[in-house]
Amino acid sequence: MLQEHSLWQFSLKVYAHEPLQSLLLEAQDRLGVDVNFVLAALWLAEHGVVLSEERAASLLQSTAELREQGIEPVRALRRRWKGIGVLQDPRQALQALELSLEKQVQAIVYAAFASDHLVGEISAHATSVDVSALIEQNLAVLPVSDQAAWAALASRIASQYRATAGQG
Repeated sequence: MLQEHSLWQFSLKVYAHEPLQSLLLEAQDRLGVDVNFVLAALWLAEHGVVLSEERAASLLQSTAELREQGIEPVRALRRRWKGIGVLQDPRQALQALELSLEKQVQAIVYAAFASDHLVGEISAHATSVDVSALIEQNLAVLPVSDQAAWAALASRIASQYRATAGQG
């Protein structure tokens, strides 16, 4: 079992905000953006850590198999079963499996920053950096096929994050 860590706890808290959750799912469904990486970009920004394009690409590569062979097929099947009454119990099991796989992706991301000895430094809220600018910067480096559409949606995510989840 994976240990609870601050990235996962942060993600649960942020994802619980409905307007933000909807924007994250829109990014996932419309642009193929991995929600875990959006949440990691926000988490890093909150702690004054810059996410570089190279690091983002490397982390996406290191989790590609887990996402492509695990999360995406489970998610697709779970969605196909939506509304089929007899499949609701198995659908809930798929949802739990999907969440467990998402947590594994985040554990890989967290471990990458732990190996850089940043986790110890990510224990207190960043105070000496412009967190708002860093949020925008970290979101901008996430690789997507449609950069223009992502820029507009990332701006909405950043605004909504600052308005809700980032406040508490």
